[in-house]
This record gives sequence, structure tokens and C-alpha cells, in this order.
Amino acid sequence: MKKNLQKWLAALLVLGLVLPGCGNAEPGAAPPKKAAGEETPETEEDEGTAGNGAGEEDAESGAYAAGEEYSGDEDSGLSPEEMDLVKYNYYVELNNDIIDIMDDIGYYFTVVDYTEEFSLLPDSGYTYGYRVSGKNSDIIEDCLLLADMDPSYGELDELVKEMADPLRELMDTFLAISGSYDYADNQYQKAKEYHAVIYEAANAFAPLGYEYIDAISEMGEERVALEEEQMKEDGELIAYNASRGLSIGRKILNEIYGQGITDETITDLDLTEIKILHDELVEVVADLDAATADNNQLIKESLSNSRPFDGLYDSLIQALEWMIKQVESGQPLDLSGSGAPLGSIGHFTEVFSKCVDRYNSVFVE
Repeated sequence: MKKNLQKWLAALLVLGLVLPGCGNAEPGAAPPKKAAGEETPETEEDEGTAGNGAGEEDAESGAYAAGEEYSGDEDSGLSPEEMDLVKYNYYVELNNDIIDIMDDIGYYFTVVDYTEEFSLLPDSGYTYGYRVSGKNSDIIEDCLLLADMDPSYGELDELVKEMADPLRELMDTFLAISGSYDYADNQYQKAKEYHAVIYEAANAFAPLGYEYIDAISEMGEERVALEEEQMKEDGELIAYNASRGLSIGRKILNEIYGQGITDETITDLDLTEIKILHDELVEVVADLDAATADNNQLIKESLSNSRPFDGLYDSLIQALEWMIKQVESGQPLDLSGSGAPLGSIGHFTEVFSKCVDRYNSVFVE
């Protein structure tokens, strides 16, 4: 992390990107297997400003000393409230990476048997390293520094410290796997070495990772609710309804993944709650359209474009309706091609992600 966060704060996102958890693993349970073609929700809206570092630097390392507390100072230009946003958004970024690593674990064990000794599954239909990508683990060091700094996040701070080592091992090992294609050589000797690391690290990390996802999601929902209430009180109806649309999209994804449904099993989705959320989303988008059609409201919120979202929220409703029709048809999705087909959870997620990105660009840039 570096100094000079003041200029970064002005340029970065107003929304942290919090992702719903995958699956329902119990503490100590085996890492989840994911079906081929399963998509992970890309984004979940939340407030805050994504940060890239914080506070006063150590002269040589450029980072906080372990255990250093931050109370705001003139050098960084950050108040305690701004420091809270920086820490929160680093933790959100870590959450996103955790989701990706959960995916990697699932994809890895789609091809490799979940046993201590390395063994390829005989009929997986995929090659070793299928869809595994890994992550740069630098974020862990940043979050470890922040974990010892104010404001205290209690349980989240302790989870960061506890899962740091196995998460780092998984990030680095999956990254190494994604960069090579000669594992069949020498009877998978290198793959066996990687497997020993992955098997042990995944068992240690998985329950902590799910616990972290749940904790950051709960914190995010609380922050969003407070922010939206403030928008409403301030009469910022465009921002309010745009944010509400994202909150509803997040609830839809949470409902889907809470049921353990993927694109492979989409016809098993219980639509009861989804349809309620659909109706709520339609109402919110109608209110958003009305607010953006009001020139006085555009001026109030310093917006010059009468269509700041270019119909993206209408596309979100359409993607949801296609998904509902797909479920009601009782027909499984054709996942043989590239990309997410219409009617899939993956397609809804892609449109939702575009809505989040557009919200960021409208209210920040």
C-alpha cells in the first residue's frame, strides 16, 4: 500500500463489489465441487470508495507498522471515516478474490479426486487445470496490515489473520497451475506436489472463507441500507432507485445461490421469492425512469444525461424474465457454447455487473 490516498479516493468507485457466497459448506466440510458451466455471481452492490492503501508510511517499507493505529492526519488527508472506507473496500476486494478461489477449488476437484493422494477422476471429461486461474496474493499482505489498524472489524480482522496462510498458498498454487500445460509429463509429478498443498490448504481455508463471505455480506447489507436511507432523505431519487435496483439484484443472486442452484440445475430453482423480487425490481426501475425523466431531478443530482443508465436496468429486468421463463420451461440450458446463454444465471449476472459498473461511472466519474 502506498501513500497519497487522497487523490485516489477522488477517482475510485463509490461502490464496493461484494459477491454472494457459493454453496453451503459446513465448517470442516470438503471443498465444494462445482458443475461444469457453473457461473459465480460477479458483483454485489455496496457503498464505499475502493481504496488502494492508507495512512502514514513507514520510511523504508512504505507501509504501516504492524499494530499501528490510525486516527487521521494531515499527511494522508484521510479522516477516520475515510480510513473506514479504505479498510472496508480492501476487505471487499479480498472477498471477491475469495469467491474466485472458491471457484478454483470447485473446478480443481471437478478433475482431481478429493483424496489426500493425487488421483485424476476417470470420467471428468476435462483436462487437469480446467478453468483454474489463481490470483495475485498481494492483497493478503495489505489486508493483514489493515487488520491491526483502526477501525477494528472484530471477527473479520481475526478471520483475515487466520486464513491468510492457506489462502495465499491456494492463490499462488492455482496461479502456477494456470500457467503451465505439461503436467502429463513425468507422470504428473509436479501436479502431485501441487495437490499436496491444495488438499491441505483447501481444508484449512474453506470453512474460514465461507465465514468471511457471510460476515462481509452482512456488513455490506447494513451499509447499503444506511446509505440508501440517506439518499432517500436527501431527495436523491436517481441515486436511491439505482442503488435499490442493485440491492434487489443482489438479493436475487443470494436467493439463487442460497438454494444451491447453478446453470446446470437451473430448472430446480424455486421461483417463489424470485418473482416477488422481480415485481419489486420492476417498480424500482419505473421510479428510476421517472426520476431521470425529470430535468429538475437531474439538476439536483448534478447529472446532465437524461438516460444515464442507457436502459441497462431494463435489460436487467429482461434478463431476469428470460431466466424465469427458462425455469418454467423445465428445459435445461444448452451450456455447450462459449459465454452465458440467454435465460441463464450467468447472463443475469453479466447484466447485473454492467449495472454496477454504470452506477459507479454515473455517480463517480
